[in-house]
Amino acid sequence: MGDSAKSQLDSILKSVITRDSTGPADTMLVNAHLSQMKMFGIRQGVEFYPMQDNFGTQRYDFIQQVIKFNQLDARLDSIWDRFLAYGKGLFYIRPTQKTYRIYWFDRDSYRTYYSPEGDLEEVIIIYPYKVKSSRGFGGVGLKTDKRYMRLRITAETIEEHHSEQEISFDNPEMSFAFSDKKVLKNTMEFIPCVEVFNNPDAFGTDGAGEFDLLANQIIAHDEMVKNIRANLSFFGNPTLLSSRPKQDIVEADGADTPQRPSISSQSGFESEFFLSSSTFKQDNVTRNSPGYIGKPGSGMRVPRVIANLEPTDRVGFITPNAVSTDQARYAEQLRNEIRLALGGIDDLSITNVTATEIKSAYGRVSATSQKKCLQLYTYGINKCFELIIFQEEQIFRKSLAYETGIKYPELPEEPDEKAIEKYERAKARYEKKLEAAIEKALEEQDIPPGVLGLAPDGDRTVLWRWLGPVYEDTTQDKLNQSIFTRNLQELGVDSIEALKYLFPSKTDDEIAGMLSGFPFRVVGEVQRAYSAFIDLINQEMRTPHPQQPNLPMAADPRLDLTPFLYRTLESLQKEVTYAGRYRNADPIGTPSIPDPTDKLRGSGADGSPSSGGFDQSAMGGTLPTGDGPSPANAGPDGSPSAGLNPYSVQLPSTPGAPTTGQPLQGSVQPGGGTPEFARPIPQPGSTIESDPGNRPGQLRFPTNNPVQQPGDADLYAWDQQQPGIFQQLFPNFAGNYPGPAPGKRSKRGKS
Repeated sequence: MGDSAKSQLDSILKSVITRDSTGPADTMLVNAHLSQMKMFGIRQGVEFYPMQDNFGTQRYDFIQQVIKFNQLDARLDSIWDRFLAYGKGLFYIRPTQKTYRIYWFDRDSYRTYYSPEGDLEEVIIIYPYKVKSSRGFGGVGLKTDKRYMRLRITAETIEEHHSEQEISFDNPEMSFAFSDKKVLKNTMEFIPCVEVFNNPDAFGTDGAGEFDLLANQIIAHDEMVKNIRANLSFFGNPTLLSSRPKQDIVEADGADTPQRPSISSQSGFESEFFLSSSTFKQDNVTRNSPGYIGKPGSGMRVPRVIANLEPTDRVGFITPNAVSTDQARYAEQLRNEIRLALGGIDDLSITNVTATEIKSAYGRVSATSQKKCLQLYTYGINKCFELIIFQEEQIFRKSLAYETGIKYPELPEEPDEKAIEKYERAKARYEKKLEAAIEKALEEQDIPPGVLGLAPDGDRTVLWRWLGPVYEDTTQDKLNQSIFTRNLQELGVDSIEALKYLFPSKTDDEIAGMLSGFPFRVVGEVQRAYSAFIDLINQEMRTPHPQQPNLPMAADPRLDLTPFLYRTLESLQKEVTYAGRYRNADPIGTPSIPDPTDKLRGSGADGSPSSGGFDQSAMGGTLPTGDGPSPANAGPDGSPSAGLNPYSVQLPSTPGAPTTGQPLQGSVQPGGGTPEFARPIPQPGSTIESDPGNRPGQLRFPTNNPVQQPGDADLYAWDQQQPGIFQQLFPNFAGNYPGPAPGKRSKRGKS
């Protein structure tokens, strides 16, 4: 990209971003692309909300308060323009007495420095501001109301330089000559800055503007539009050609009739009387008649009838072609190519299409804007809110420890190994007492007075969603979506997954909250399926097995339908017991808090806070282990009995008898077997429920079930294998049936 094209593009971007109408741009490519990206990136508005908010709506209300204080929803348009045009930007979080101020800085206003691991180590910001007084510091200086501030931010300190002279990154030493310096302690103990990148590179520490790569093409299109506009202005009106004098065919636009020039006037004779007939002279420059000089359009009106024409006179109009067809077509093609390269679409190129085709054509625009939203919202504004929530939780912990009398241990100035060990033990006791105090306050819902901040609530992830689409769905669209959702549910798709097509902007927990009603359609379908399985079981109980007629078909383990009954009940109970789940704090998104002992140990790559690792104390607790409750079924207090997930089906038990988990009498097996997706792939010729070594026509029965043992099918043999079964089945007939004599059993009865 040449320097001239770069400078012209910078001028165009500056005029667009600052809304300056005096800019040099004639092309509307930059304005159109920015407007299109904002329309699909902001839509009807953006809502920021926490993914987890178990204690009422404390996090949501706090986020809305910060948004309202910063007027973030009204500033999104300007942030989008600067983010897309300049390629990157910086969010700076600054605490105030009431809430937090979020600042935005362009790429020319800050410098960031990263560690080899990619962690942000230092940020320098320079920006101007205005003061009320016009005098300099101490009564001397430039006597201007404009000041400049330079901030140097690290995890430990924040340096402020205030100066009347302009501060630059190129020569900071001279800028500090007449500046006031303040060194403040960074009480947040982490760098409160988030840098976002548009079109980030592979490493992720630099970005590129939308129009930097296409600067030459944009400037060429701008020059082409200027030429087209000039041609239209010059050749747009038809030109009158005539062999007669202009005064014969141009009519004056005033009350006085202009006179024709005479021979004396054309020879240079003048008179004090301006309208003297002998000294009247036409103005050769403006071609206006005397008395009408300076009036627009004077003397330029052609009469309807031009009379006194001689046979040799010629009068006619010519209309030149101001813009050729090839030039207009090439300009349109170049505009379409540039918009296509930018990831958008030229709106003027969409013609003679239906509303559905328009929505499909704008699909590429929506995909491009979503990638921009990922950088600006997910990794930018959401990250700022997560840092703010983390800081509020730290304030809650410290203020609660102060109010409850829990003191943080202090490290001696010159510690030795014993002092460090004692400090670590005291710190562990401090964390344990503080966690107990937090759990007690949250369980009793009684927070001591004077405690500030937000109570720790696990995962601090903040999400975003659009308040409305660009194109509103019609009633037919909503009906089709609902039909598609119902078809997915009938196929066995989970209701939460199916409803995502009907409510794409809602989270899983919100959809689970919506499913708190009674799903009568699902219950009816499951009930009919359960009845169908029962009917099949009854038919199998009445039908002899083809390979062994003395046993019913239900005795075949490969034809056992009992697991399907349990599966049906599990599906029903899942559909009527949806609920949210608790998520622990994410260690990756938790800022590291510096420890005084880190300086004594030295920095390393062992995961310590000094090397950018994760500090468990920064979370307000320890990480969950494999022995404790999992995040999926843990409650807000960490207990596994929170009841947030659908419960599993248990085996029925006899009233008054303890449930041991053993199968019921007969062939009733528990329904919690290995899921189908975890089983091995069946071999050729085998069935899903059979052993891979089985083949069709080979009926095999288990040897551990007395009912399904091969042998004699007489009742006495059953009574021998399972005592009491004959008396239970036939209480009136049992006394009259002695059974076969001892030793007379059939050989088939031997197992």
